[in-house]
Amino acid sequence: MKPFDELTEGGRARRLGRLARAALGNYDLDVASVRFFARHSNSLFAVSTREGARYVLRVGINGPVGHPRSQVDSEVMWIEALARDTDLILPEPIRNRDGSPVTSLSVDGVPDERNVVIFRWLDGRISDEHVSTSAMRSIGALAAKLHNHGATFEPPPSFSALTYDRVFPYDEPVVLFEGDHGGLMPPQRQAIFLEAQHQAAAAIEQLRTAEPMRIIHGDLHRWNVKIRGGVAAPFDFEDLLWGWPVQDIAITWYYQWSRDDYHALNDAFRDGYETEAEWPERYPGEIDRLIAGRTLVIGNDVLIQPEWRYAAAETLDRGERRILDVLNL
Repeated sequence: MKPFDELTEGGRARRLGRLARAALGNYDLDVASVRFFARHSNSLFAVSTREGARYVLRVGINGPVGHPRSQVDSEVMWIEALARDTDLILPEPIRNRDGSPVTSLSVDGVPDERNVVIFRWLDGRISDEHVSTSAMRSIGALAAKLHNHGATFEPPPSFSALTYDRVFPYDEPVVLFEGDHGGLMPPQRQAIFLEAQHQAAAAIEQLRTAEPMRIIHGDLHRWNVKIRGGVAAPFDFEDLLWGWPVQDIAITWYYQWSRDDYHALNDAFRDGYETEAEWPERYPGEIDRLIAGRTLVIGNDVLIQPEWRYAAAETLDRGERRILDVLNL
């Protein structure tokens, strides 16, 4: 059998589809169809039942950027707390026959055990390349509501989330500054990225004394939000972190940097945010320094994850330009 990492995108989807179908055997769902529809970090399958219900089945990624079972369980804990405590529209996790919202399993041809979660389908459209200022205003209000809840959330003892008190918050090796990676990190780029690390670390250090941490989404960009009737509904909470609101906002803005309407979208986001909470940026440039930090995290990820290595050259080149821009270097 051909190694998983040597398969084409379609080949990987077919292998993971076998795992998805095996996982479905643990649920009381009368499945009519299973269709692969997206792979970002995780792989997503659309599941339809004979009664007409729709679900998203998520197969977790393995390797150094994957999430352990304890963190996936904790993701579900916060979603369920948000469902109890707020009026947000959320992706309801479906429990398997054992009563667990997470099914961990492995199949031949797919490396490592994978964590599978099934969510009810969220209606609406994803705020993708056609995102408008109106949509960003809704996402800003959503972010504030999440931050308000995160500040009061009292997790159970079994809750497990990483802490965003350092530039690289995830449990993965930091290789970004180890050599030139085959010409991808020449000395000039190394120097620029090291300056970004210095400024992002300084911003985080200031946050430590500003206010207590809270749970934040950790990946609230426009591809992880659906809009319906002007209301924003979040999904993909897997990267949740103990952190500060400005870090969450920096992640949202990071993914908009290359757009011509970057500043207009950010202004709309802030307008929406301030309908629900006070704007959390304490000094000009604080969010920009944290955007630079996010750039380093993504750059490191593409170097350590074999499935993303193909995008390393473009990601690091774009990252250098982003850092130069947001830090005015």
